[in-house]
Amino acid sequence: MIRAMRFEWAASILALSLWQPVAHAQCAPAPDSAYFFRGLSEQRAEAKIAANRAFYEDLLSAGFESKGRDGRKLSKHDFIEAEVGAGPAASRRPFFAIREFTLVEHRKDHTVANYLLIEGTTGNGEAHTTESWLREVYEVQDGKWRLASIETVPGK
Repeated sequence: MIRAMRFEWAASILALSLWQPVAHAQCAPAPDSAYFFRGLSEQRAEAKIAANRAFYEDLLSAGFESKGRDGRKLSKHDFIEAEVGAGPAASRRPFFAIREFTLVEHRKDHTVANYLLIEGTTGNGEAHTTESWLREVYEVQDGKWRLASIETVPGK
């Protein structure tokens, strides 16, 4: 009897220890959450650093629209070229940070997000940064969220 109780007690401890890691595992953010869209913005910034054209081709919608810093409209191809075409010098290390990420509008198959993007490089004991307030518009196309437009907007 005591032996059976010890076995049950040990089995329950083992079951509890196996359950706990699963209960605390992280899940991917839901595709309708601010975390999901912030993640897409971060992935885009990482793809820029890595000069990953394929990521941009997959993320941007067929009718993608953007404006350059000079206010001129950029095609999808020109936008990708501006983002990944000329990387930093080999002696410089790029970085980015996203701050104050906000979903301005979110409805079925359409989302608008604003955030402050801080981009820069470090090297030779110096750091250079730029800050831009961006507005991104995401739309569902072919069952996948795609970046439909991006523009620089006045800051807060």
